[in-house]
Amino acid sequence: MSFSLYVHIPYCLVKCPYCDFNAYGGRSWPEERYVDALCAELRHAVAQPAWRAEPIETVYFGGGTPSLFAPASIERFLRLVAQLCPLAAQAEISLEADPASVSQDSLAGFGAGRVNRLSFGVQSFQSGLLKTLGRLHRSPDAQRAISWARQAGFANLNLDLMFGVPGQTLARLEADLEQVFACRPEHISIYNLSYEEGTPFFVWRQTGRLRPLDEELEVAMLELIQDRCSSHGYHQYEISNFARPGFASQHNRRYWTGHNYLGLGAGAHSFCREPGWGRRWSNEASPRTYMAKALSGGDARCFAEDLSHDQARTEFMFLSLRQLDGFAPETFAARFGLSLEAAFPQLHDLIDAGLLHHTAGRLKLTRRGLLIADTVFAAFA
Repeated sequence: MSFSLYVHIPYCLVKCPYCDFNAYGGRSWPEERYVDALCAELRHAVAQPAWRAEPIETVYFGGGTPSLFAPASIERFLRLVAQLCPLAAQAEISLEADPASVSQDSLAGFGAGRVNRLSFGVQSFQSGLLKTLGRLHRSPDAQRAISWARQAGFANLNLDLMFGVPGQTLARLEADLEQVFACRPEHISIYNLSYEEGTPFFVWRQTGRLRPLDEELEVAMLELIQDRCSSHGYHQYEISNFARPGFASQHNRRYWTGHNYLGLGAGAHSFCREPGWGRRWSNEASPRTYMAKALSGGDARCFAEDLSHDQARTEFMFLSLRQLDGFAPETFAARFGLSLEAAFPQLHDLIDAGLLHHTAGRLKLTRRGLLIADTVFAAFA
C-alpha cells in the first residue's frame, strides 16, 4: 500500500511564543549530522515489511523551519528517497518556509532539488500583529519571498494566515485577506490562534498579559474568511484549508483519509492501518537523543500503540468530518462492521441540533457545526 513521508526538521531561529510543536530556537544546528540521522532512519524503515517496495505518494518537510537547511541537504535526502523507494511520478513534495529564512538563491535551490510546493508561514502582513506573534519577518520579507518563489518556478504556493490574534479586528483581518489574494497563492491555510498549555502564550493569557478576542468576534472572523475566500475562487475543503481547483494539499488529505504515513525526524509520528485497527508510533522528541538512536541503529522510536476498535472509530469520525465533503456512512459500516447509528447513537442529537446533516449521501458538518467543530468531535470521543 502506498504511503506518505513526513520529515520533521525541529530547528528555528526563534521559537514563536504560541507554538507547541517540537521545535527549538537557536542560531546554529547540526545540519549534516541531522540529515545523516534522517537517512539512517529512512534506510531502516523502508526495510520493514510495512514500507518495503511501497510507493511514496507525497513528501512533506515540516518543522520547525525546514527552510533553514541548505537546499543541498534537502536534495541529498530526496536523492536517497528516490534510490530506496518507488516515488510517484507526480509526487507532491512540500517544504515549509519562514520568509525570514529564505533568499532568492535558496528558493531556486529548493526548486532545483525536486521540491515542488512551498508553504510560507506568513501569519499576517501587519507589523503590529507580527510583533504580537513573535515573528521575525515583516510584510516586505513575505512579499519578497513570494516573488522569489515565483521567479524560481514554483507553481504551487501555500500561505499560512492566523486569526483571533489579540489586537486583531475584522478590518485588519480583511486587509490581510486582501493582501493574500493579491499574492495569488494556489492554497491558503488559515488557523485560529490557540493558547496551548506549555507555551508562553498560555502563561500570558493566564496572567493577563494577553487578552483573547471575544468568541463572537472570532465567529465573525471565520465567517468573513469563508465568504471572502469563496468569492476569490478558493474552495474550503477542510476546516482550516482553502484551495483553488486542483491544488488541495495531497499530503494532508492522506492524513485525513486514514492512509499510511511514515514520520522521520525528532518527535515525528507514524501510522499504519495494519495490523488490526491500526498502529501508530512516535520518535524521540529531543534532537540529540533522536540523532544518537537513529545513527546507532536506524530506529528512534520511543512510543508505539495498537489502536482499539473504539479508538479507530473515533479517529475516523473526526478526521473524516474535518473535511467539508464529509463521508458516506456506508464507508464507515464497511470498515468497522456496524452501522454509524449503532456505533454512535448520539449522532441524531447532533443532527437535530443543526451541527451535522446528511446531504447527497454523505454526512457533513453544517456551517454552524464548522464554527464549533471541536465540540462536535468531542461528542464521538
